Amino acid sequence: MSATSGVRPTKGYLMETKRRIQTVERGTEFLKLKRDQLAKELTESLDVLKGRRGLLLGNLEEAYSALTAAYLSLGPMEVQSQTRSIKNTLELEVLPRSVMGVVYPTVRITETPEIAAELDITLAHAAEKVYEIIEELIKLAEFEERVERIADELGTTSRKVNALENMVLPDMRYIIKFIEDKLDEESMEELVRMKLIGGAKKS
Repeated sequence: MSATSGVRPTKGYLMETKRRIQTVERGTEFLKLKRDQLAKELTESLDVLKGRRGLLLGNLEEAYSALTAAYLSLGPMEVQSQTRSIKNTLELEVLPRSVMGVVYPTVRITETPEIAAELDITLAHAAEKVYEIIEELIKLAEFEERVERIADELGTTSRKVNALENMVLPDMRYIIKFIEDKLDEESMEELVRMKLIGGAKKS
């Protein structure tokens, strides 16, 4: 369908279209700013995510070494027996956070297991390393969700900007030119008609 289909070539319609295009242009600029900020947030979040993954791998190696040392020192039965003395459980609170209108969950640890003082030192060290991994996994999951949601919103915003810049605005500019050309043509016809009428009266 033509962009000028249903267009009324009147001054009123021309003024209305010019007001509309100004609004669309301002909206496009806002979306471009949002797109650029989301791209920055995504880059920064990816850097943090990469760093946290590296940290997790290091903690996993340390935890594995600590657990191995505890099992070798105490034996499997004693390790199981002592771990029963660990009190409380890990409790979490999930809260919403927002960046540039993108809502993602953030996790807060409200209660951590209490490592009993009577634990063997090697087992206590291993337990601490395991809980460090759990905390890091929670933060890692939070950042992965943040990255995914920002990336989705960035894609949506970029598509909107492309549609406005490549389709909506060009169509509106074409409509404005079409109306202006029609109005100029009508003005010229009216001028010619008036001159013809004037010439006929003189004769």
